[in-house]
Amino acid sequence: MDAVVDVRRAGGVAVAVPHGDYDLGNVAALHAELLEVLRARPTGIVIDLGEAGFCDLTALRAMANIARRAAAVGVWVRVAGPTPMVRRMLEITGLYACLPTYADVELALRGTRGRAVLPAGRMHHSGESDTRVSGRTTPLHAAASRPEV
Repeated sequence: MDAVVDVRRAGGVAVAVPHGDYDLGNVAALHAELLEVLRARPTGIVIDLGEAGFCDLTALRAMANIARRAAAVGVWVRVAGPTPMVRRMLEITGLYACLPTYADVELALRGTRGRAVLPAGRMHHSGESDTRVSGRTTPLHAAASRPEV
């Protein structure tokens, strides 16, 4: 099955909504769809998992890869509406550090002023910066020119 990702805009933010199940069999298509979203240069990307039935670790790694590429060009990525299983996988793997997770799209769009929902239902206030995770801060440096994504 190919990846089916609907994309809508909320201001300068792209909201990507993957539909169906995502695993090793179609993760390349999911990655390609999300990369196209990033190439449109939104200010941020919310990946709304409310319509995704299943996401395995390869799908979550693809999303994390997009988040790292996005951060390199000054675009943030947030995840909205993951299932409890997906939240748990993000926690176990540590991927929640690069994929801030929110209960719904509205909270994800608010971002730094909202409260991220970490796996297992714990709340984490992201404070002043999107890069703050569990007390550690990773500085972002502005590039002189926009790198290719």
